[in-house]
Amino acid sequence: MPTNEKPLGNSVTRRGFLAGAALAGVGSSGLLSACAGGSAGGTSSSADKSGTGGKGGAVTWASWANPGEAERFRQISKDYEAAHGTKVTFQVVVGDYGAKLLTQLAGGSAPDVFYVQDSGMQRLIQSKNVTDFTEFTSKPDSPVKIDDLYPNLMGWCKPADGSPGTYGLVVDCNPIVFWFNKDMCEAAGITKNPAQLQEAGAWNRDAVDDFLTKIKATGKRGMVLEGGFGPMFSWMTAFGGKIVDGDKVIFNEDAKAMETLEWLWEGMANGNITYSGTLPKGQGIDALFYAQQLASCQVGRWILPNLKKLKFGYDIAPFASADGKSVPPVIVYTAAIGVNSKAKDPEAAMYFATRYVNKDGQKARLSGGGNAVPAVAGLDEVVMENKLPEHCAWFTDTAKNGYAIPSAIASKATVGANLGTEMDKSIKAGDSAKVWADKICKFINTGS
Repeated sequence: MPTNEKPLGNSVTRRGFLAGAALAGVGSSGLLSACAGGSAGGTSSSADKSGTGGKGGAVTWASWANPGEAERFRQISKDYEAAHGTKVTFQVVVGDYGAKLLTQLAGGSAPDVFYVQDSGMQRLIQSKNVTDFTEFTSKPDSPVKIDDLYPNLMGWCKPADGSPGTYGLVVDCNPIVFWFNKDMCEAAGITKNPAQLQEAGAWNRDAVDDFLTKIKATGKRGMVLEGGFGPMFSWMTAFGGKIVDGDKVIFNEDAKAMETLEWLWEGMANGNITYSGTLPKGQGIDALFYAQQLASCQVGRWILPNLKKLKFGYDIAPFASADGKSVPPVIVYTAAIGVNSKAKDPEAAMYFATRYVNKDGQKARLSGGGNAVPAVAGLDEVVMENKLPEHCAWFTDTAKNGYAIPSAIASKATVGANLGTEMDKSIKAGDSAKVWADKICKFINTGS
């Protein structure tokens, strides 16, 4: 599955899945009720409408969701009603989420609160369809402050032109890490697996080459490279490359970034790395990893619930780095919650949205087997539950050190819609790393 999406999430891929995935397998009893003491009496005139301290009122909210996730969201709504006396209605949006949301907004029938994918936020900001959180979150009784959330993940929720305002709050996140099969490592004669090498300060490019070469010798795949910007950018920045300068991507001119791309192209040429676009139809990276036909995959925490059902050893390491010991910056997938600028009860909507993402809200949603990572500090115990996988603490480290979608992509609807296609087309055409980089940088910067 490609990691890029059309604006506002035309098809729900891994980044779109993140939002609902945060709740899959989570016991939601009492969800959000832990936030009941998170605010004092309301002071604005609209507070009288929704009750003091965010009590009372009514909120309608929406997201994409499969049937199981939709049921979980409905339970969240019931829990919130019980805790705060607010009438909460959840709407599941199926099919083309982005197009349907835009249609609702244009027709005045959109929900009060809704999920937004990173590639769709700028369009909502520019059309003035979402409310700035700055004033509300600055109040003493706001359930969350903007600064409570990891600032490195919040850039796409602000206007791309640099003007003030924050129009979305990240609900949680999914940093991509280097998952690996411990049993396949042993079978290949790998004496130190990636996690052990990271701890020893030796998880560098040479170590990755050794890992891939030994796995290939067993007749299995060592790594499948996805063509979306997430994995590509992550490998470049992991080894010290620079991908952006202001609002432009410049990795085609950066020596370290290009060195990494040449390494990836060499790996695809010698068989150490498989390009995902060449896999037989129906073969996905996750499925290959589950079937023990692939020794590693560079994805987020979303695969953990499925791995728990399988009977082989698995663990994670950060992406390899130049010094072999750092937790390098890589892509962290995010979704945000936004408030309709025409919400029927603005105060109730703001309280719901901020309680949903504050420390108590994220802890309640993600504890007990959730497959996303908190986007707020102080919740290490959420990803450390049962120590699955063994080095799960690196999820939090990666979330803190990583970065969300660059503004150069998030600010352009056509780029967000077509970037993955352009990347894939160039690779399948047999373009060299430099030609690919020049084409992709030009496409991102100019939209053509």
